[in-house]
Amino acid sequence: MSLKDSQLNMYEHSEVKVQLLKLYLERYLNILNLSPYTSDLNIYDLFCSEGVYDNGGKGSPICILETIKPIFVDNLLKGKTGRFNCLFNDNDAAKVAKLQATVNQMELNRLQTGGPRYENKEYKNILTEVVGEINQFQSQKAFIFIDPYGYKDISVQDIKKLLKSKKTEVLLFLPTQFMFRFEKNGTPQCLKDFIAELLPETEWPTSSTGLDFIENLKDAFRKNVGNDFFVDSFVITRDKNQFFCLFFFTSHIYGFDRMLDSKWQIDEEEGRGWSYEGDSLFNQVVKTANTVKFERNLISFLKAGERTNSDIYVFTLHQGHLTKHTNQILSKLQDENRLIVLQKDGKMARKGSFYINYKDHKNSPDKVKFKIK
Repeated sequence: MSLKDSQLNMYEHSEVKVQLLKLYLERYLNILNLSPYTSDLNIYDLFCSEGVYDNGGKGSPICILETIKPIFVDNLLKGKTGRFNCLFNDNDAAKVAKLQATVNQMELNRLQTGGPRYENKEYKNILTEVVGEINQFQSQKAFIFIDPYGYKDISVQDIKKLLKSKKTEVLLFLPTQFMFRFEKNGTPQCLKDFIAELLPETEWPTSSTGLDFIENLKDAFRKNVGNDFFVDSFVITRDKNQFFCLFFFTSHIYGFDRMLDSKWQIDEEEGRGWSYEGDSLFNQVVKTANTVKFERNLISFLKAGERTNSDIYVFTLHQGHLTKHTNQILSKLQDENRLIVLQKDGKMARKGSFYINYKDHKNSPDKVKFKIK
Protein backbone atom coordinates (compact mmCIF):
# COMPACT_ATOMS: atom_id res chain seq x y z
CA MET A 1 0.00 0.00 0.00
CA SER A 2 1.40 3.39 -0.95
CA LEU A 3 2.18 5.83 1.83
CA LYS A 4 0.47 9.18 2.18
CA ASP A 5 2.56 12.22 1.30
CA SER A 6 2.34 13.30 4.95
CA GLN A 7 4.12 10.08 5.90
CA LEU A 8 6.92 10.74 3.41
CA ASN A 9 7.38 14.49 3.78
CA MET A 10 7.30 16.68 6.86
CA TYR A 11 4.65 19.38 6.66
CA GLU A 12 4.99 22.64 8.56
CA HIS A 13 2.27 21.76 11.07
CA SER A 14 4.18 18.53 11.81
CA GLU A 15 7.34 20.56 12.33
CA VAL A 16 5.48 22.60 14.95
CA LYS A 17 4.44 19.39 16.69
CA VAL A 18 8.08 18.32 16.94
CA GLN A 19 9.17 21.83 17.95
CA LEU A 20 6.82 21.76 20.94
CA LEU A 21 8.21 18.36 21.90
CA LYS A 22 11.75 19.77 21.70
CA LEU A 23 10.96 22.92 23.72
CA TYR A 24 9.36 20.88 26.46
CA LEU A 25 12.13 18.29 26.64
CA GLU A 26 14.80 21.00 26.82
CA ARG A 27 13.09 22.52 29.85
CA TYR A 28 11.83 19.56 31.77
CA LEU A 29 14.65 17.10 31.22
CA ASN A 30 17.10 19.65 32.56
CA ILE A 31 14.94 20.08 35.65
CA LEU A 32 14.60 16.34 36.25
CA ASN A 33 18.29 15.95 35.59
CA LEU A 34 19.07 18.25 38.54
CA SER A 35 16.76 16.42 40.92
CA PRO A 36 18.53 14.30 43.55
CA TYR A 37 15.43 12.10 43.68
CA THR A 38 15.51 11.09 40.01
CA SER A 39 18.00 8.61 38.56
CA ASP A 40 17.35 7.52 34.96
CA LEU A 41 15.07 9.33 32.54
CA ASN A 42 13.15 7.08 30.14
CA ILE A 43 11.72 8.39 26.87
CA TYR A 44 9.32 6.31 24.78
CA ASP A 45 8.27 7.18 21.22
CA LEU A 46 5.60 4.61 20.39
CA PHE A 47 4.97 5.61 16.73
CA CYS A 48 8.48 6.78 15.88
CA SER A 49 8.40 6.47 12.05
CA GLU A 50 11.72 6.70 10.14
CA GLY A 51 13.28 9.73 11.85
CA VAL A 52 14.11 11.86 8.80
CA TYR A 53 11.51 12.50 6.09
CA ASP A 54 12.18 12.48 2.34
CA ASN A 55 12.18 16.31 2.32
CA GLY A 56 14.80 16.42 5.09
CA GLY A 57 12.45 17.20 7.97
CA LYS A 58 13.52 15.71 11.31
CA GLY A 59 10.94 13.62 13.12
CA SER A 60 10.43 13.03 16.82
CA PRO A 61 13.16 10.40 17.47
CA ILE A 62 15.90 12.60 15.98
CA CYS A 63 14.52 15.57 17.89
CA ILE A 64 14.62 13.55 21.13
CA LEU A 65 18.20 12.36 20.64
CA GLU A 66 19.48 15.77 19.57
CA THR A 67 17.84 17.35 22.62
CA ILE A 68 19.37 14.80 24.95
CA LYS A 69 22.91 15.14 23.54
CA PRO A 70 24.00 18.45 25.15
CA ILE A 71 22.41 17.46 28.48
CA PHE A 72 24.30 14.17 28.39
CA VAL A 73 27.60 15.90 27.56
CA ASP A 74 27.04 18.32 30.45
CA ASN A 75 26.41 15.35 32.73
CA LEU A 76 29.75 13.82 31.76
CA LEU A 77 31.54 17.04 32.62
CA LYS A 78 29.80 17.16 35.99
CA GLY A 79 30.37 13.49 36.76
CA LYS A 80 26.68 12.60 36.88
CA THR A 81 25.69 8.99 36.39
CA GLY A 82 21.98 9.23 35.50
CA ARG A 83 21.15 7.78 32.09
CA PHE A 84 18.73 8.66 29.31
CA ASN A 85 17.03 5.50 28.09
CA CYS A 86 15.19 5.82 24.78
CA LEU A 87 12.81 3.33 23.21
CA PHE A 88 11.67 3.88 19.60
CA ASN A 89 8.87 1.69 18.29
CA ASP A 90 6.93 1.46 15.05
CA ASN A 91 4.86 -1.37 13.63
CA ASP A 92 6.54 -0.84 10.24
CA ALA A 93 9.85 -2.75 10.27
CA ALA A 94 11.21 -0.78 7.30
CA LYS A 95 10.74 2.51 9.15
CA VAL A 96 12.49 1.19 12.23
CA ALA A 97 15.43 -0.05 10.13
CA LYS A 98 15.70 3.30 8.37
CA LEU A 99 15.61 5.14 11.71
CA GLN A 100 18.33 2.97 13.18
CA ALA A 101 20.55 3.55 10.14
CA THR A 102 19.96 7.31 10.33
CA VAL A 103 20.74 7.44 14.04
CA ASN A 104 23.99 5.55 13.41
CA GLN A 105 24.90 7.81 10.49
CA MET A 106 24.29 10.95 12.56
CA GLU A 107 26.35 9.39 15.37
CA LEU A 108 23.52 9.86 17.84
CA ASN A 109 23.95 6.23 18.86
CA ARG A 110 27.30 6.99 20.49
CA LEU A 111 25.75 8.61 23.53
CA GLN A 112 26.29 6.32 26.50
CA THR A 113 22.64 6.59 27.49
CA GLY A 114 21.47 3.03 27.91
CA GLY A 115 19.92 3.11 24.45
CA PRO A 116 18.39 3.72 22.11
CA ARG A 117 16.38 0.55 21.93
CA TYR A 118 14.34 -0.26 18.83
CA GLU A 119 11.17 -2.30 18.63
CA ASN A 120 8.89 -3.31 15.77
CA LYS A 121 5.61 -4.10 17.53
CA GLU A 122 1.95 -3.26 17.33
CA TYR A 123 0.96 -0.37 19.56
CA LYS A 124 -1.13 -2.40 22.01
CA ASN A 125 1.69 -4.88 22.52
CA ILE A 126 4.40 -2.30 23.12
CA LEU A 127 2.05 -0.35 25.38
CA THR A 128 1.62 -3.36 27.66
CA GLU A 129 5.40 -3.70 27.94
CA VAL A 130 5.93 0.01 28.61
CA VAL A 131 3.27 0.09 31.33
CA GLY A 132 4.94 -2.93 32.93
CA GLU A 133 8.33 -1.19 32.90
CA ILE A 134 7.00 2.07 34.31
CA ASN A 135 5.17 0.35 37.16
CA GLN A 136 8.52 -1.09 38.31
CA PHE A 137 10.22 2.31 38.53
CA GLN A 138 11.46 3.55 41.88
CA SER A 139 13.48 6.70 41.26
CA GLN A 140 13.13 6.71 37.48
CA LYS A 141 10.81 8.95 35.45
CA ALA A 142 9.22 8.47 32.04
CA PHE A 143 8.06 10.62 29.15
CA ILE A 144 5.85 9.02 26.49
CA PHE A 145 5.20 10.54 23.06
CA ILE A 146 2.23 9.03 21.20
CA ASP A 147 1.77 10.24 17.63
CA PRO A 148 -0.46 7.59 16.03
CA TYR A 149 -1.38 7.07 12.39
CA GLY A 150 -5.00 7.98 13.12
CA TYR A 151 -6.78 7.31 16.40
CA LYS A 152 -8.53 3.93 16.12
CA ASP A 153 -5.91 2.22 18.30
CA ILE A 154 -5.87 4.91 21.00
CA SER A 155 -7.78 4.32 24.21
CA VAL A 156 -8.39 6.65 27.15
CA GLN A 157 -7.59 3.69 29.39
CA ASP A 158 -4.13 3.57 27.78
CA ILE A 159 -3.39 7.07 29.06
CA LYS A 160 -4.70 6.27 32.53
CA LYS A 161 -2.55 3.14 32.73
CA LEU A 162 0.54 5.16 31.79
CA LEU A 163 -0.26 7.86 34.35
CA LYS A 164 -1.13 5.52 37.22
CA SER A 165 2.37 5.35 38.70
CA LYS A 166 2.59 9.18 38.76
CA LYS A 167 6.07 8.90 37.31
CA THR A 168 5.04 9.69 33.75
CA GLU A 169 4.34 12.57 31.39
CA VAL A 170 2.32 11.81 28.24
CA LEU A 171 2.15 13.90 25.07
CA LEU A 172 -0.60 12.62 22.76
CA PHE A 173 -1.31 13.85 19.22
CA LEU A 174 -4.83 13.41 17.90
CA PRO A 175 -6.20 14.25 14.41
CA THR A 176 -9.07 16.15 16.02
CA GLN A 177 -10.19 17.67 12.72
CA PHE A 178 -11.11 14.24 11.38
CA MET A 179 -12.68 13.26 14.69
CA PHE A 180 -14.82 16.42 14.65
CA ARG A 181 -15.85 15.82 11.05
CA PHE A 182 -16.96 12.29 11.86
CA GLU A 183 -18.71 13.48 15.02
CA LYS A 184 -20.96 15.59 12.79
CA ASN A 185 -21.39 13.12 9.95
CA GLY A 186 -21.51 9.33 10.16
CA THR A 187 -19.68 8.74 13.44
CA PRO A 188 -17.52 5.59 13.09
CA GLN A 189 -17.55 2.97 15.82
CA CYS A 190 -13.96 3.70 16.89
CA LEU A 191 -14.89 7.33 17.66
CA LYS A 192 -18.05 6.24 19.48
CA ASP A 193 -15.93 3.88 21.58
CA PHE A 194 -13.36 6.61 22.26
CA ILE A 195 -16.01 9.09 23.44
CA ALA A 196 -17.88 6.42 25.43
CA GLU A 197 -14.73 5.89 27.52
CA LEU A 198 -14.81 9.54 28.53
CA LEU A 199 -18.52 9.97 29.28
CA PRO A 200 -21.90 8.60 28.17
CA GLU A 201 -22.68 9.44 24.55
CA THR A 202 -25.87 11.22 25.59
CA GLU A 203 -23.80 13.62 27.72
CA TRP A 204 -21.32 14.52 24.99
CA PRO A 205 -21.75 18.26 24.28
CA THR A 206 -22.43 19.55 20.79
CA SER A 207 -19.37 20.93 19.00
CA SER A 208 -20.12 23.81 16.64
CA THR A 209 -16.53 24.06 15.42
CA GLY A 210 -13.32 22.06 15.46
CA LEU A 211 -12.07 24.24 18.33
CA ASP A 212 -15.24 23.48 20.29
CA PHE A 213 -14.56 19.79 19.81
CA ILE A 214 -11.01 20.19 21.17
CA GLU A 215 -12.26 22.09 24.23
CA ASN A 216 -14.95 19.47 24.86
CA LEU A 217 -12.38 16.71 24.52
CA LYS A 218 -9.94 18.45 26.88
CA ASP A 219 -12.66 18.99 29.51
CA ALA A 220 -13.70 15.34 29.23
CA PHE A 221 -10.07 14.21 29.63
CA ARG A 222 -9.73 16.36 32.76
CA LYS A 223 -12.86 14.95 34.37
CA ASN A 224 -11.94 11.38 33.43
CA VAL A 225 -8.35 11.29 34.69
CA GLY A 226 -9.24 13.10 37.93
CA ASN A 227 -7.91 15.94 40.07
CA ASP A 228 -4.52 14.33 40.65
CA PHE A 229 -3.54 15.07 37.05
CA PHE A 230 -3.15 18.14 34.89
CA VAL A 231 -4.36 18.14 31.29
CA ASP A 232 -3.83 20.76 28.62
CA SER A 233 -3.95 21.09 24.84
CA PHE A 234 -1.92 22.70 22.07
CA VAL A 235 -3.87 23.45 18.91
CA ILE A 236 -2.20 23.25 15.51
CA THR A 237 -4.09 24.98 12.70
CA ARG A 238 -3.03 23.60 9.33
CA ASP A 239 -5.50 25.41 7.09
CA LYS A 240 -8.52 27.58 7.77
CA ASN A 241 -10.81 25.71 10.17
CA GLN A 242 -8.54 22.63 10.16
CA PHE A 243 -7.42 21.94 13.71
CA PHE A 244 -5.21 19.19 15.05
CA CYS A 245 -4.17 18.93 18.66
CA LEU A 246 -1.54 17.75 21.13
CA PHE A 247 -2.81 16.80 24.58
CA PHE A 248 -0.45 16.80 27.56
CA PHE A 249 -1.03 14.75 30.72
CA THR A 250 0.97 14.85 33.94
CA SER A 251 0.64 14.47 37.70
CA HIS A 252 3.62 16.77 38.22
CA ILE A 253 2.64 20.42 38.58
CA TYR A 254 6.07 21.65 37.55
CA GLY A 255 6.02 19.49 34.43
CA PHE A 256 2.74 21.21 33.59
CA ASP A 257 4.35 24.59 34.32
CA ARG A 258 7.16 23.84 31.85
CA MET A 259 4.75 22.68 29.14
CA LEU A 260 2.77 25.91 29.45
CA ASP A 261 6.01 27.84 29.13
CA SER A 262 6.81 25.92 25.95
CA LYS A 263 3.37 26.67 24.50
CA TRP A 264 3.70 30.39 25.15
CA GLN A 265 7.12 30.34 23.49
CA ILE A 266 5.33 29.38 20.28
CA ASP A 267 2.10 31.35 20.71
CA GLU A 268 3.05 34.58 22.50
CA GLU A 269 -0.43 36.07 22.20
CA GLU A 270 -2.78 33.31 23.32
CA GLY A 271 -0.66 30.37 24.53
CA ARG A 272 -3.17 28.17 22.74
CA GLY A 273 -1.46 26.89 19.62
CA TRP A 274 0.00 27.63 16.22
CA SER A 275 -1.42 28.60 12.87
CA TYR A 276 0.24 28.97 9.49
CA GLU A 277 1.12 32.62 8.84
CA GLY A 278 2.51 32.16 5.36
CA ASP A 279 6.01 33.51 5.94
CA SER A 280 7.83 31.55 8.62
CA LEU A 281 7.40 29.02 11.38
CA PHE A 282 7.75 31.67 14.03
CA ASN A 283 6.82 35.22 13.14
CA GLN A 284 9.58 37.61 14.23
CA VAL A 285 7.16 40.40 15.21
CA VAL A 286 7.16 41.00 18.98
CA LYS A 287 3.74 40.04 20.36
CA THR A 288 2.00 40.78 23.64
CA ALA A 289 0.11 38.15 25.61
CA ASN A 290 -3.65 38.53 25.62
CA THR A 291 -4.56 38.37 29.32
CA VAL A 292 -7.91 40.19 29.29
CA LYS A 293 -10.02 37.11 30.02
CA PHE A 294 -7.47 35.76 32.47
CA GLU A 295 -7.46 39.08 34.35
CA ARG A 296 -11.25 38.93 34.74
CA ASN A 297 -11.07 35.34 35.98
CA LEU A 298 -8.23 36.11 38.39
CA ILE A 299 -10.09 39.06 39.89
CA SER A 300 -13.19 36.89 40.35
CA PHE A 301 -11.03 34.24 42.00
CA LEU A 302 -9.60 36.84 44.40
CA LYS A 303 -13.03 38.30 45.19
CA ALA A 304 -14.30 34.87 46.23
CA GLY A 305 -12.06 34.85 49.32
CA GLU A 306 -8.57 35.15 50.75
CA ARG A 307 -5.96 33.39 48.62
CA THR A 308 -2.40 32.23 49.26
CA ASN A 309 0.48 32.44 46.82
CA SER A 310 0.08 28.67 46.27
CA ASP A 311 -3.64 29.06 45.53
CA ILE A 312 -2.89 31.63 42.87
CA TYR A 313 -0.04 29.61 41.37
CA VAL A 314 -2.28 26.55 40.88
CA PHE A 315 -5.12 28.73 39.57
CA THR A 316 -2.77 30.34 37.06
CA LEU A 317 -1.73 26.97 35.64
CA HIS A 318 -5.28 25.69 35.39
CA GLN A 319 -6.10 28.85 33.45
CA GLY A 320 -3.32 27.98 31.00
CA HIS A 321 -1.26 31.08 31.79
CA LEU A 322 2.25 31.83 32.98
CA THR A 323 3.17 33.22 36.37
CA LYS A 324 4.63 36.32 34.72
CA HIS A 325 1.13 37.13 33.43
CA THR A 326 -0.21 36.81 36.98
CA ASN A 327 2.53 39.03 38.38
CA GLN A 328 1.76 41.69 35.78
CA ILE A 329 -1.93 41.68 36.70
CA LEU A 330 -1.24 41.71 40.44
CA SER A 331 1.21 44.61 40.01
CA LYS A 332 -1.43 46.53 38.10
CA LEU A 333 -4.01 45.92 40.85
CA GLN A 334 -1.49 46.98 43.46
CA ASP A 335 -0.68 50.19 41.57
CA GLU A 336 -4.42 50.91 41.43
CA ASN A 337 -4.61 50.37 45.21
CA ARG A 338 -7.07 47.49 44.73
CA LEU A 339 -4.94 44.69 46.19
CA ILE A 340 -3.76 43.88 49.71
CA VAL A 341 -0.84 41.46 50.16
CA LEU A 342 -0.11 40.32 53.71
CA GLN A 343 2.75 38.35 55.22
CA LYS A 344 2.19 35.54 57.72
CA ASP A 345 2.55 37.97 60.63
CA GLY A 346 -0.22 40.13 59.21
CA LYS A 347 2.08 42.93 58.09
CA MET A 348 1.94 44.34 54.58
CA ALA A 349 4.30 42.57 52.17
CA ARG A 350 6.86 44.57 50.24
CA LYS A 351 5.38 45.90 47.02
CA GLY A 352 5.70 43.42 44.16
CA SER A 353 6.43 40.49 46.50
CA PHE A 354 3.95 37.90 45.26
CA TYR A 355 5.90 34.58 45.32
CA ILE A 356 3.85 33.05 42.52
CA ASN A 357 6.19 30.25 41.44
CA TYR A 358 6.76 26.52 41.80
CA LYS A 359 9.51 26.81 44.43
CA ASP A 360 7.39 28.84 46.84
CA HIS A 361 4.30 26.75 46.02
CA LYS A 362 6.25 23.71 47.19
CA ASN A 363 8.22 25.15 50.11
CA SER A 364 6.23 28.19 51.30
CA PRO A 365 2.64 27.75 50.04
CA ASP A 366 1.23 30.38 52.41
CA LYS A 367 4.12 32.84 52.39
CA VAL A 368 1.71 35.69 51.59
CA LYS A 369 -2.06 36.08 51.38
CA PHE A 370 -4.03 38.19 48.94
CA LYS A 371 -7.21 40.18 49.40
CA ILE A 372 -8.87 42.36 46.83
CA LYS A 373 -10.58 45.57 47.88
